[in-house]
Amino acid sequence: MDKSHVSRILIVDDEFLHRLPMSEALRQAGFRVEEAEGGLHAWTLLQQERYDLVITDVVMPGMDGFELCETVRRKEEFRHLPIVMATSLDDLSSIERAYQAGATDFITKPIHWGLLGYRMHYILRAARIAQTLADRESELLRTRMEIIRRLGQAAEYRDNETGQHIHRMSHYSALMGQAYGLSRNEQELLQHAAPMHDVGKIGIPDSILLKPGKLTDEEFAIMKTHTTLGGKLLDQEPSLLMRTAHTIALTHHERWDGNGYPHGLARDAIPLLGRICSLADVFDALTSKRPYKQPWTVERALDEINQCSGTAFDPHLVRIFFDILPDILKIKAKFSDPLHDS
Repeated sequence: MDKSHVSRILIVDDEFLHRLPMSEALRQAGFRVEEAEGGLHAWTLLQQERYDLVITDVVMPGMDGFELCETVRRKEEFRHLPIVMATSLDDLSSIERAYQAGATDFITKPIHWGLLGYRMHYILRAARIAQTLADRESELLRTRMEIIRRLGQAAEYRDNETGQHIHRMSHYSALMGQAYGLSRNEQELLQHAAPMHDVGKIGIPDSILLKPGKLTDEEFAIMKTHTTLGGKLLDQEPSLLMRTAHTIALTHHERWDGNGYPHGLARDAIPLLGRICSLADVFDALTSKRPYKQPWTVERALDEINQCSGTAFDPHLVRIFFDILPDILKIKAKFSDPLHDS
Protein backbone atom coordinates (compact mmCIF):
# COMPACT_ATOMS: atom_id res chain seq x y z
CA MET A 1 0.00 0.00 0.00
CA ASP A 2 1.29 3.46 -0.95
CA LYS A 3 1.77 5.31 2.33
CA SER A 4 1.18 8.62 0.53
CA HIS A 5 -2.31 7.51 -0.41
CA VAL A 6 -5.06 9.47 1.32
CA SER A 7 -8.24 7.43 1.67
CA ARG A 8 -11.38 8.87 0.08
CA ILE A 9 -14.63 8.51 1.99
CA LEU A 10 -18.07 9.16 0.57
CA ILE A 11 -20.69 10.29 3.10
CA VAL A 12 -24.29 9.62 2.06
CA ASP A 13 -27.06 11.43 3.93
CA ASP A 14 -29.97 13.58 2.78
CA GLU A 15 -29.56 15.90 5.79
CA PHE A 16 -26.84 18.57 5.43
CA LEU A 17 -26.64 19.09 9.19
CA HIS A 18 -25.90 15.38 9.62
CA ARG A 19 -23.17 15.37 6.95
CA LEU A 20 -21.44 18.50 8.24
CA PRO A 21 -20.02 17.25 11.59
CA MET A 22 -19.14 13.85 10.09
CA SER A 23 -17.22 15.47 7.24
CA GLU A 24 -15.34 17.73 9.65
CA ALA A 25 -14.41 14.85 11.97
CA LEU A 26 -13.15 12.70 9.10
CA ARG A 27 -11.15 15.52 7.51
CA GLN A 28 -9.46 16.16 10.84
CA ALA A 29 -8.60 12.44 10.94
CA GLY A 30 -6.76 12.79 7.63
CA PHE A 31 -9.34 11.55 5.12
CA ARG A 32 -10.48 13.10 1.86
CA VAL A 33 -14.23 13.47 2.13
CA GLU A 34 -16.98 13.89 -0.44
CA GLU A 35 -20.69 14.03 0.15
CA ALA A 36 -23.80 12.68 -1.54
CA GLU A 37 -27.31 13.98 -0.83
CA GLY A 38 -28.94 10.55 -1.07
CA GLY A 39 -28.64 7.03 -2.43
CA LEU A 40 -29.21 7.89 -6.08
CA HIS A 41 -26.64 10.69 -5.93
CA ALA A 42 -24.16 8.33 -4.25
CA TRP A 43 -24.69 5.63 -6.87
CA THR A 44 -23.98 8.16 -9.62
CA LEU A 45 -20.76 9.27 -7.92
CA LEU A 46 -19.62 5.69 -7.31
CA GLN A 47 -19.83 4.95 -11.02
CA GLN A 48 -17.73 8.02 -11.82
CA GLU A 49 -15.13 8.15 -9.04
CA ARG A 50 -13.10 5.75 -6.90
CA TYR A 51 -13.76 5.73 -3.16
CA ASP A 52 -12.08 3.70 -0.44
CA LEU A 53 -15.08 3.62 1.90
CA VAL A 54 -18.75 4.63 1.99
CA ILE A 55 -20.67 5.76 5.09
CA THR A 56 -24.40 5.88 4.50
CA ASP A 57 -27.46 6.78 6.51
CA VAL A 58 -30.31 4.28 6.46
CA VAL A 59 -33.48 6.36 6.07
CA MET A 60 -33.35 8.53 2.94
CA PRO A 61 -35.89 9.43 0.25
CA GLY A 62 -35.62 7.75 -3.14
CA MET A 63 -32.92 5.13 -2.66
CA ASP A 64 -32.39 4.40 1.03
CA GLY A 65 -29.21 3.00 2.59
CA PHE A 66 -30.26 -0.63 2.24
CA GLU A 67 -31.07 -0.23 -1.44
CA LEU A 68 -27.80 1.59 -2.05
CA CYS A 69 -25.84 -1.18 -0.36
CA GLU A 70 -27.65 -3.90 -2.33
CA THR A 71 -27.14 -2.00 -5.60
CA VAL A 72 -23.42 -1.56 -4.95
CA ARG A 73 -22.92 -5.22 -4.05
CA ARG A 74 -24.43 -6.38 -7.34
CA LYS A 75 -21.42 -4.91 -9.15
CA GLU A 76 -18.36 -7.16 -9.10
CA GLU A 77 -15.97 -4.17 -9.03
CA PHE A 78 -17.45 -3.07 -5.67
CA ARG A 79 -17.38 -6.52 -4.05
CA HIS A 80 -14.75 -5.48 -1.50
CA LEU A 81 -15.70 -1.81 -1.08
CA PRO A 82 -16.24 -1.17 2.66
CA ILE A 83 -19.77 0.13 3.32
CA VAL A 84 -20.60 1.41 6.80
CA MET A 85 -24.21 2.09 7.74
CA ALA A 86 -25.23 4.59 10.43
CA THR A 87 -28.07 3.28 12.62
CA SER A 88 -29.65 4.02 15.96
CA LEU A 89 -28.13 2.28 18.97
CA ASP A 90 -31.22 0.20 19.72
CA ASP A 91 -32.30 -0.44 16.12
CA LEU A 92 -31.31 -4.12 15.99
CA SER A 93 -33.58 -4.89 13.04
CA SER A 94 -31.82 -2.26 10.91
CA ILE A 95 -28.43 -3.63 11.92
CA GLU A 96 -29.47 -7.15 10.89
CA ARG A 97 -30.86 -5.92 7.58
CA ALA A 98 -27.69 -3.90 6.99
CA TYR A 99 -25.58 -7.04 7.17
CA GLN A 100 -28.05 -8.89 4.92
CA ALA A 101 -27.74 -6.09 2.37
CA GLY A 102 -23.97 -6.50 2.33
CA ALA A 103 -22.80 -3.82 4.77
CA THR A 104 -19.26 -4.22 6.05
CA ASP A 105 -19.99 -2.70 9.45
CA PHE A 106 -22.18 -0.12 11.19
CA ILE A 107 -21.82 2.86 13.46
CA THR A 108 -24.46 3.75 16.01
CA LYS A 109 -26.09 7.07 16.68
CA PRO A 110 -25.39 9.29 18.50
CA ILE A 111 -21.91 9.19 16.93
CA HIS A 112 -18.82 9.99 19.00
CA TRP A 113 -17.05 12.34 16.58
CA GLY A 114 -13.67 12.10 18.29
CA LEU A 115 -13.56 8.31 17.80
CA LEU A 116 -15.03 8.19 14.29
CA GLY A 117 -11.69 8.59 12.51
CA TYR A 118 -10.10 5.75 14.49
CA ARG A 119 -13.03 3.50 13.66
CA MET A 120 -12.77 4.23 9.93
CA HIS A 121 -9.00 3.63 9.92
CA TYR A 122 -9.61 0.27 11.57
CA ILE A 123 -12.33 -0.71 9.05
CA LEU A 124 -10.14 0.31 6.13
CA ARG A 125 -7.19 -1.65 7.45
CA ALA A 126 -9.35 -4.75 7.89
CA ALA A 127 -10.78 -4.31 4.38
CA ARG A 128 -7.29 -4.09 2.87
CA ILE A 129 -6.23 -7.26 4.66
CA ALA A 130 -9.37 -9.02 3.40
CA GLN A 131 -8.68 -7.81 -0.14
CA THR A 132 -5.10 -9.09 0.02
CA LEU A 133 -6.26 -12.50 1.25
CA ALA A 134 -8.94 -12.64 -1.47
CA ASP A 135 -6.36 -11.79 -4.14
CA ARG A 136 -4.04 -14.52 -2.87
CA GLU A 137 -6.87 -17.03 -2.80
CA SER A 138 -7.84 -16.11 -6.37
CA GLU A 139 -4.23 -16.49 -7.49
CA LEU A 140 -4.01 -19.89 -5.79
CA LEU A 141 -7.21 -20.99 -7.54
CA ARG A 142 -5.90 -19.79 -10.91
CA THR A 143 -2.67 -21.69 -10.30
CA ARG A 144 -4.56 -24.87 -9.44
CA MET A 145 -6.70 -24.56 -12.55
CA GLU A 146 -3.62 -24.03 -14.71
CA ILE A 147 -1.95 -27.11 -13.19
CA ILE A 148 -5.08 -29.13 -13.90
CA ARG A 149 -5.24 -27.87 -17.48
CA ARG A 150 -1.57 -28.63 -18.13
CA LEU A 151 -1.66 -32.08 -16.53
CA GLY A 152 -4.74 -32.92 -18.57
CA GLN A 153 -3.08 -31.63 -21.71
CA ALA A 154 0.13 -33.58 -20.95
CA ALA A 155 -1.91 -36.77 -20.71
CA GLU A 156 -3.78 -35.94 -23.89
CA TYR A 157 -0.59 -35.34 -25.85
CA ARG A 158 0.18 -39.03 -25.36
CA ASP A 159 -2.31 -40.05 -28.06
CA ASN A 160 -3.56 -36.75 -29.51
CA GLU A 161 -0.80 -34.49 -30.73
CA THR A 162 -2.82 -31.25 -30.70
CA GLY A 163 -4.39 -31.66 -27.27
CA GLN A 164 -7.56 -29.90 -28.48
CA HIS A 165 -9.67 -32.79 -27.23
CA ILE A 166 -9.67 -31.51 -23.65
CA HIS A 167 -10.84 -28.05 -24.76
CA ARG A 168 -13.73 -29.46 -26.77
CA MET A 169 -14.68 -32.07 -24.21
CA SER A 170 -14.63 -29.67 -21.25
CA HIS A 171 -16.73 -27.09 -23.12
CA TYR A 172 -19.20 -29.77 -24.24
CA SER A 173 -19.49 -30.84 -20.60
CA ALA A 174 -20.10 -27.30 -19.35
CA LEU A 175 -22.79 -26.76 -22.00
CA MET A 176 -24.58 -29.94 -20.97
CA GLY A 177 -24.26 -28.95 -17.32
CA GLN A 178 -25.89 -25.61 -18.08
CA ALA A 179 -28.74 -27.24 -19.99
CA TYR A 180 -29.17 -29.78 -17.16
CA GLY A 181 -29.66 -26.90 -14.70
CA LEU A 182 -26.37 -26.77 -12.86
CA SER A 183 -25.55 -23.46 -11.16
CA ARG A 184 -23.00 -21.12 -12.72
CA ASN A 185 -20.41 -22.17 -10.12
CA GLU A 186 -21.08 -25.86 -10.79
CA GLN A 187 -20.73 -25.30 -14.53
CA GLU A 188 -17.36 -23.59 -14.06
CA LEU A 189 -16.21 -26.32 -11.69
CA LEU A 190 -17.16 -28.96 -14.26
CA GLN A 191 -15.40 -27.14 -17.09
CA HIS A 192 -12.17 -26.74 -15.10
CA ALA A 193 -12.15 -30.29 -13.71
CA ALA A 194 -13.10 -32.13 -16.92
CA PRO A 195 -9.64 -31.75 -18.55
CA MET A 196 -8.28 -34.19 -15.96
CA HIS A 197 -10.60 -37.03 -17.03
CA ASP A 198 -7.83 -38.99 -18.77
CA VAL A 199 -4.87 -37.97 -16.61
CA GLY A 200 -4.33 -41.65 -15.76
CA LYS A 201 -3.13 -42.20 -19.35
CA ILE A 202 0.22 -40.96 -18.09
CA GLY A 203 0.67 -44.42 -16.56
CA ILE A 204 -0.30 -46.44 -19.65
CA PRO A 205 2.61 -47.84 -21.76
CA ASP A 206 3.03 -46.36 -25.25
CA SER A 207 2.90 -49.83 -26.75
CA ILE A 208 -0.75 -50.00 -25.65
CA LEU A 209 -1.83 -46.37 -25.78
CA LEU A 210 -0.43 -45.79 -29.28
CA LYS A 211 -1.14 -49.22 -30.73
CA PRO A 212 -2.68 -48.71 -34.21
CA GLY A 213 -4.67 -51.95 -34.17
CA LYS A 214 -7.20 -53.57 -31.86
CA LEU A 215 -6.07 -54.23 -28.30
CA THR A 216 -5.89 -57.75 -26.94
CA ASP A 217 -7.96 -58.59 -23.85
CA GLU A 218 -4.83 -58.26 -21.70
CA GLU A 219 -3.93 -54.91 -23.24
CA PHE A 220 -7.47 -53.60 -22.84
CA ALA A 221 -7.42 -54.60 -19.17
CA ILE A 222 -4.30 -52.46 -18.75
CA MET A 223 -5.87 -49.59 -20.71
CA LYS A 224 -8.87 -49.60 -18.39
CA THR A 225 -6.63 -48.95 -15.42
CA HIS A 226 -6.19 -45.32 -16.54
CA THR A 227 -9.40 -44.57 -14.59
CA THR A 228 -8.06 -45.93 -11.31
CA LEU A 229 -4.61 -44.48 -11.97
CA GLY A 230 -6.21 -41.08 -12.47
CA GLY A 231 -8.30 -41.54 -9.35
CA LYS A 232 -5.22 -42.36 -7.27
CA LEU A 233 -3.28 -39.42 -8.70
CA LEU A 234 -6.05 -37.00 -7.69
CA ASP A 235 -7.08 -38.67 -4.43
CA GLN A 236 -6.69 -37.13 -0.96
CA GLU A 237 -6.83 -33.58 -2.29
CA PRO A 238 -8.71 -31.14 -0.01
CA SER A 239 -9.84 -28.67 -2.68
CA LEU A 240 -13.29 -29.01 -4.25
CA LEU A 241 -11.79 -28.58 -7.71
CA MET A 242 -9.40 -31.52 -7.30
CA ARG A 243 -12.04 -33.70 -5.63
CA THR A 244 -14.31 -33.05 -8.61
CA ALA A 245 -11.51 -33.94 -11.03
CA HIS A 246 -10.96 -37.14 -9.02
CA THR A 247 -14.63 -38.13 -9.38
CA ILE A 248 -14.62 -37.47 -13.14
CA ALA A 249 -11.35 -39.34 -13.76
CA LEU A 250 -12.65 -42.35 -11.85
CA THR A 251 -16.19 -42.56 -13.28
CA HIS A 252 -16.20 -41.26 -16.86
CA HIS A 253 -16.07 -44.83 -18.25
CA GLU A 254 -18.96 -46.13 -16.16
CA ARG A 255 -22.09 -47.04 -18.17
CA TRP A 256 -25.75 -46.38 -17.51
CA ASP A 257 -26.49 -50.14 -17.73
CA GLY A 258 -23.76 -51.05 -15.21
CA ASN A 259 -21.39 -52.65 -17.73
CA GLY A 260 -18.71 -49.97 -17.51
CA TYR A 261 -15.54 -49.73 -15.48
CA PRO A 262 -13.79 -49.61 -13.05
CA HIS A 263 -16.60 -50.34 -10.55
CA GLY A 264 -19.60 -51.32 -12.69
CA LEU A 265 -21.78 -48.51 -11.36
CA ALA A 266 -25.23 -48.13 -12.90
CA ARG A 267 -27.76 -45.37 -13.49
CA ASP A 268 -27.87 -42.67 -10.79
CA ALA A 269 -25.15 -44.42 -8.78
CA ILE A 270 -22.77 -42.92 -11.34
CA PRO A 271 -22.02 -39.32 -10.28
CA LEU A 272 -23.74 -36.80 -12.54
CA LEU A 273 -20.50 -35.13 -13.60
CA GLY A 274 -19.07 -38.52 -14.56
CA ARG A 275 -22.15 -39.22 -16.71
CA ILE A 276 -21.87 -35.84 -18.41
CA CYS A 277 -18.16 -36.23 -19.13
CA SER A 278 -18.70 -39.75 -20.44
CA LEU A 279 -21.02 -38.53 -23.18
CA ALA A 280 -18.86 -35.51 -24.02
CA ASP A 281 -15.72 -37.67 -24.14
CA VAL A 282 -17.23 -40.34 -26.39
CA PHE A 283 -18.66 -37.85 -28.89
CA ASP A 284 -15.31 -36.13 -29.24
CA ALA A 285 -13.36 -39.39 -29.37
CA LEU A 286 -15.61 -40.74 -32.12
CA THR A 287 -15.27 -37.59 -34.25
CA SER A 288 -11.49 -37.26 -33.75
CA LYS A 289 -8.52 -39.08 -35.24
CA ARG A 290 -6.71 -41.52 -32.97
CA PRO A 291 -3.75 -43.85 -33.58
CA TYR A 292 -6.17 -46.75 -33.89
CA LYS A 293 -8.95 -45.08 -35.97
CA GLN A 294 -9.94 -42.42 -38.43
CA PRO A 295 -12.51 -39.81 -37.33
CA TRP A 296 -16.17 -40.63 -37.71
CA THR A 297 -18.57 -38.18 -39.33
CA VAL A 298 -20.75 -36.20 -36.95
CA GLU A 299 -23.82 -37.96 -38.34
CA ARG A 300 -22.39 -41.42 -37.66
CA ALA A 301 -21.31 -40.39 -34.14
CA LEU A 302 -24.76 -39.00 -33.37
CA ASP A 303 -26.40 -42.20 -34.57
CA GLU A 304 -24.12 -44.22 -32.28
CA ILE A 305 -24.93 -42.01 -29.27
CA ASN A 306 -28.65 -42.30 -29.97
CA GLN A 307 -28.41 -46.08 -30.18
CA CYS A 308 -26.47 -46.19 -26.89
CA SER A 309 -29.03 -44.08 -24.99
CA GLY A 310 -30.16 -46.13 -22.01
CA THR A 311 -27.21 -48.54 -22.26
CA ALA A 312 -23.95 -46.59 -22.28
CA PHE A 313 -25.45 -43.17 -21.61
CA ASP A 314 -28.01 -41.50 -19.35
CA PRO A 315 -31.08 -41.07 -21.63
CA HIS A 316 -31.89 -37.66 -20.14
CA LEU A 317 -28.40 -36.40 -20.91
CA VAL A 318 -28.64 -37.77 -24.46
CA ARG A 319 -31.82 -35.73 -24.99
CA ILE A 320 -30.07 -32.67 -23.62
CA PHE A 321 -27.09 -33.29 -25.91
CA PHE A 322 -29.31 -33.35 -28.99
CA ASP A 323 -31.21 -30.25 -27.81
CA ILE A 324 -27.98 -28.23 -27.62
CA LEU A 325 -26.33 -29.82 -30.67
CA PRO A 326 -25.95 -26.50 -32.57
CA ASP A 327 -23.87 -25.12 -29.68
CA ILE A 328 -21.90 -28.36 -29.43
CA LEU A 329 -20.98 -28.10 -33.12
CA LYS A 330 -19.87 -24.48 -32.64
CA ILE A 331 -17.45 -25.63 -29.93
CA LYS A 332 -16.22 -28.44 -32.20
CA ALA A 333 -15.48 -25.93 -34.95
CA LYS A 334 -13.85 -23.43 -32.61
CA PHE A 335 -11.37 -25.97 -31.18
CA SER A 336 -10.94 -28.07 -34.32
CA ASP A 337 -7.90 -30.11 -35.30
CA PRO A 338 -7.64 -28.82 -38.90
CA LEU A 339 -5.62 -31.74 -40.22
CA HIS A 340 -7.67 -34.45 -38.56
CA ASP A 341 -11.29 -33.48 -37.99
CA SER A 342 -13.89 -34.42 -40.56
